[in-house]
Amino acid sequence: MILALAVVLGLIASLIRHRGRTANQIASIHLRSAWLALVALALQIPLLRAPMGPAEQVRLHQVLFLLSQLLLLAFVWRNRRLAGIQIVGLGVICNLLVILVNGGFMPISPDTLVRINPGSTPDQWPAGYHYGQSKDIIVLHENTRLWALSDTLVLPPPFPWPTAFSLGDLLIAAGIVVLLQGPGALVSTATTEALES
Repeated sequence: MILALAVVLGLIASLIRHRGRTANQIASIHLRSAWLALVALALQIPLLRAPMGPAEQVRLHQVLFLLSQLLLLAFVWRNRRLAGIQIVGLGVICNLLVILVNGGFMPISPDTLVRINPGSTPDQWPAGYHYGQSKDIIVLHENTRLWALSDTLVLPPPFPWPTAFSLGDLLIAAGIVVLLQGPGALVSTATTEALES
């Protein structure tokens, strides 16, 4: 949800910044191997549509999700000259780190789930279960490795759909907003040369 919001905010910022030339600015963004990102997103769909249940029931979905993260990293590397993509890449790395050290899923705590499911209680969210329609596995806060990188942030009211997200998701969203500002968001020549060496 936060990524969809980032696209909307990025387009609004681009409309304000470019005064009607937004379509031309976006069309001039040259992304290499964009198919990598599209395939990565498609591979995430099975996990994001799976219902809540024991993590063992979504092991194949989990493998596809991890593969999607590798494809996203490859896409980021191919487009590393773009400042927006560099920010996206940092977010992908943050997410991948916390996912890898927590068994291949993004951890979310029962307390966070209570915050996005008003009226529920922590004991309704058993540890070790996949939280349905998400990339998350329920893990107690004290058992979460790299807790600060997990899905601990929540979009506050008046946002109509409470949702949890991670610092990595926030960085990816920021990168999308920067990217949608057009090719003027390129890194300096010195930075580009450093990246290519």
